[in-house]
Amino acid sequence: MSRAALIADLLGHYGSAAVCGEQQAFVLLRPVQRGVQEDNRYLCTAPYSFCPKVGDTVECMGHVYTVLRCDGVFAGGHRLYTWAVLEQQDGWGR
Repeated sequence: MSRAALIADLLGHYGSAAVCGEQQAFVLLRPVQRGVQEDNRYLCTAPYSFCPKVGDTVECMGHVYTVLRCDGVFAGGHRLYTWAVLEQQDGWGR
């Protein structure tokens, strides 16, 4: 099993379902700043095949997020996984 496939398998086990346009994947979301309740930004870890673009909308766990930044982590010229910074659009009084 490739490293990218292993990461995708782990995300399938422990992640939450996310949708971005036509793309669907299991992702992990965690706050960008630990311990800060009012911050509505999250770091998203997703399989290599999940590639949102800046400005796209991601729906996950009943919330709506906007992609602020997105890129991949590469090893040996192959994308292992995708990361993105998301901003929650429907929380904290919105």
